[in-house]
Amino acid sequence: MIIDDLWQTSRIMKLATKEVVDMLLLAQHMFIDGISVIVDQKSVKEDIYQRDRELNAKQIDVRKKMLEHLALNPGKDLVASLVLIIIVTDIERIGDYAKNLMELAYLYSEPLKGEYIDFIQEGKEKTLKMFENTIQSYVKCDPDIAKGIMEEQALFATECQEMLEKMIQDGDITVKEGIIYALLIRYLKRVGAHLKNIASSIVNPFHRLGYKPEE
Repeated sequence: MIIDDLWQTSRIMKLATKEVVDMLLLAQHMFIDGISVIVDQKSVKEDIYQRDRELNAKQIDVRKKMLEHLALNPGKDLVASLVLIIIVTDIERIGDYAKNLMELAYLYSEPLKGEYIDFIQEGKEKTLKMFENTIQSYVKCDPDIAKGIMEEQALFATECQEMLEKMIQDGDITVKEGIIYALLIRYLKRVGAHLKNIASSIVNPFHRLGYKPEE
């Protein structure tokens, strides 16, 4: 279990691992703000672009820590260092999607309604749950929670694809609505995929990060 090893190693690795938790929490707040503005039409006082800069700075800092660690300890924790570098990239991408959600809200301020928004609302709740479970699985190094996230994401990804195919066949939906709903479904699916990648580091060896656990 790669992540479990990270908590048992050197001080700099522990600091980097803790910073990954901070990044997950920050990305979670960004996602909540972004999805709430477009789906629930809530107003947000926080500057999501400032948060995105903070997230980017933390990603850079983790990379620097890993380089310093490997320079001081050649060959030690090489796989763990690579895992952290991959994880922070996934988290940074989630921040980008949160920003995309906010930008979509600026472009389309009308209330969302109908069958497709019901699916998106359900997808929002599923993604929020996956987010919370991802943080818990990472902090607790819990492979059972991580496997559950990966299974749930795979199911949700299939549901998203089926909904997109249904939308393409829907002659009643307007072009503008179709674009907005398709982007929302796509963003939710991609956020879930990055959470799955992070969860995979709890259960998989390095070469299978992001893939289903081997039976």
